[in-house]
Amino acid sequence: MASPPFPRLKLTAPLSSFPSIGPRRQARLERRGLSTVLDLLYCFPYRYEDRRIRLVVSELTEGAEQGFVATVRSIRKKIVPKIKAPIIEATVYDRSGEIPVVWFGQEYLLKHLPEGSQAFFFGKVEYSSYSRGLVLRSPVVEPIDPEQGLRRSYHIGRIVPVYREEAGLSTGVFRRIVGDVLRALWGEAFDPLPESVCREAHLMGWFPAIVEMHFPRETERPMEELLLPGYPPRDRIVFEEFFLLEYLMMLRRQGVHHSGRMWVPAEEGHDPVAAFERQAPFPLTGAQQRACREIARDFAQPHPMNRFLLGDVGSGKTLVAAFAMLQALRAGCQTAFLAPTEILAQQHCRTLAALLKEEPPVLLSQSVKGLDRRRLLSGIAEGRHRVIVGTHAIIEEGVVFEKLGLVVIDEQHKFGVAQRKALWSKGPNPDILVMTATPIPRSLALSYYGDLEISLLDELPPGRQPVETRIVPKADESFWKKKVAPVLARSEQVFVVLPLVEESEKVDAKNAQDVHGYLSSIFPHVRVGLLTGRMAGEEKESVMEAFRTGEISILVATTVIEVGVDIPRASVMVVENAERFGLAQLHQLRGRIGRGGLPGTFYLVPGEGMGDDGRRRLRILEEYSDGFHVAEEDLRMRGPGEFMGVRQSGLPMFVVADLVRDAEVLFRARQLAASYVEGAAGRMEAAWEQSGLEEFLRLRYREVDVWLSIR
Repeated sequence: MASPPFPRLKLTAPLSSFPSIGPRRQARLERRGLSTVLDLLYCFPYRYEDRRIRLVVSELTEGAEQGFVATVRSIRKKIVPKIKAPIIEATVYDRSGEIPVVWFGQEYLLKHLPEGSQAFFFGKVEYSSYSRGLVLRSPVVEPIDPEQGLRRSYHIGRIVPVYREEAGLSTGVFRRIVGDVLRALWGEAFDPLPESVCREAHLMGWFPAIVEMHFPRETERPMEELLLPGYPPRDRIVFEEFFLLEYLMMLRRQGVHHSGRMWVPAEEGHDPVAAFERQAPFPLTGAQQRACREIARDFAQPHPMNRFLLGDVGSGKTLVAAFAMLQALRAGCQTAFLAPTEILAQQHCRTLAALLKEEPPVLLSQSVKGLDRRRLLSGIAEGRHRVIVGTHAIIEEGVVFEKLGLVVIDEQHKFGVAQRKALWSKGPNPDILVMTATPIPRSLALSYYGDLEISLLDELPPGRQPVETRIVPKADESFWKKKVAPVLARSEQVFVVLPLVEESEKVDAKNAQDVHGYLSSIFPHVRVGLLTGRMAGEEKESVMEAFRTGEISILVATTVIEVGVDIPRASVMVVENAERFGLAQLHQLRGRIGRGGLPGTFYLVPGEGMGDDGRRRLRILEEYSDGFHVAEEDLRMRGPGEFMGVRQSGLPMFVVADLVRDAEVLFRARQLAASYVEGAAGRMEAAWEQSGLEEFLRLRYREVDVWLSIR
């Protein structure tokens, strides 16, 4: 690329400042989420085409995309009945032979390619039964100036990028815009990574990498290898994405470490974990003991705790949370326990009441209204209530704490960054314990929770029976009477889970309302309950209470029961249209049964249209009971966005990096980010942080203001 004929651009400039981007094109780019030069640079091609000219007509082969230079012998428009667009037919030749070329509806080519003109052609060669020979259909064509010859362009004579065509922008137009912008930036010296990090990680420079991500240099690599690790420009961008995310994480961790804690543990003169275990209703597992000791060490530090408790379903996270809450209570602080649903908040309230007998918890949710709510808020503000369990209602502005020392967040990925920030602001630097029953692969945990210390609960409490998983072809009347009726006869209980609440014209799947009626007719002697997210809070609680007490024998539900619901006599779960659920979600559902010492059976019933991929996914659940293995497979299949719901969490999304494929790069980037923030390199290169990095981060990651503000 030669020196630019355009005004010098800034990375932060709006695309509308570029001469060739008018209002209409700007609107189309913005519909793709592209408003600045930097946005455009990170919109990489999804594949490449080799348009370097190496063939003559006689060397063309059927089925491959190929390029060659030829002269137009003849060209004409042909009208075919029943085909709306005219057909443009041409014959082109070189010294080795000739080949027919066909386009549909592109009449401008009659003037663009007059007889005798020379052009570059690129497209797929096919066999035509009509002409009984090879034909080139709808190729890309680039006329050649007879005086200047074949000039090097964005579209021919090189490896060219192919972009997804969206919002009325063809890949050719988009390619030309990217090429012109790169020429206007030629020689750009900015690099979002510190020089010392680039040197240590052996990375190429930022701008050369960006250029070659769009327009690769001459290479003998197969085109598909340009999309894989090992291509230096791609390796550079992968590392950059991981490093910058980990850098933000380390800044947050450093910010926590620089803030003082508001309380210190009460001096008891003995081991707090051993003392807690003596009063616990059952012995702690080794993993629970380890997590409690890690929390106790956090409480002894001069800065607040910021810990992530990661455990499989049924591993006993609530008991560990109770240990942490008890230490804060004995130091004279309040504790808040945030749950994603009212059903789960009510269950936690009952569990904590049994574990923290000296401090009965109170429940704060949207269903608490009027005078009861005013009294509750007054008690929290004055410190009379010291254990507060609730839903999003805890976050509201009117909720004031007297002395909030510890915040526990359950199923934390269901809350956005702004929501968590609002809760943390309720107290001066409270300790934070976030936890989830969703098994999370190590690479995902480090990338999205890298600012937190991680405790792992990888043991199940004694007495938990294994749950057998079976795929069954259909849940017909024979299935219910053969597999479920004996369970009901033993006074055990059954979950039936469906993806839909009611019948949908758009989705071919069973729904809760219809199945509830169907099972009520099959089992008239037992009560069949219905539970969905659309029901009012009081109605949901009434149904759950009836199921807990055994009044309801079969509960037909949507995934409102996915997390935390504890029914000791539930031994069977049937999931209809199981292919519509993620693997980690199904594993969580599986954890709802077999919790009371009874062996459990988990039936997966696929829909009629499930393909081989869906069946392979469900077989993973048949083969593996370990949630972390299941989670790795789920991440591999669905990606982090779907797995964690990060689209609503305010966290950066990766453009090139892949948490499964590039996990080792993530670990290396994390190591270097920690060294940079904590070590001498950070002090030596302080100027790097003032060189446009913050503006770069704000443009690349739209929610980074919130992300940075909660360190």
